[in-house]
Amino acid sequence: MFFVEKRFYYQPDLPTSITCWSYTGMAFLFSMLLWLEITVFQIYTAIVFMIFLIAAILQIARRKIVLEDDGVAIKTVFSMNAKKISYDDILNVEVEKHGLVFTTKYQKLSVMMKCKNAKELYKILNNPEKVRV
Repeated sequence: MFFVEKRFYYQPDLPTSITCWSYTGMAFLFSMLLWLEITVFQIYTAIVFMIFLIAAILQIARRKIVLEDDGVAIKTVFSMNAKKISYDDILNVEVEKHGLVFTTKYQKLSVMMKCKNAKELYKILNNPEKVRV
């Protein structure tokens, strides 16, 4: 049983990350375009730049893997897309160069995270007495 929930920040697999961050980058480029096209400061430039900042912060802060007593919760930017994987459903966990791959009974899920965090999460998930009640 965990006394303190463990949290690890992640980004989704490479194709999904590229797509999400490209849209976020478009908001940044649009705000810069407005700033450079209109020589005086406009409120529209600030609004679009704030939309970019909010989107970037949400994408970084809301994506986390939380180890709970009954399973691994993979939280996403929108809570309706969050996944909960029971410890019993996890068949294999592999460390890759830039993240982890979870193999469950139903799917294979790849996430990108810092190498240090990936190794720590791998150790925790492969140590049954720390994970299971």
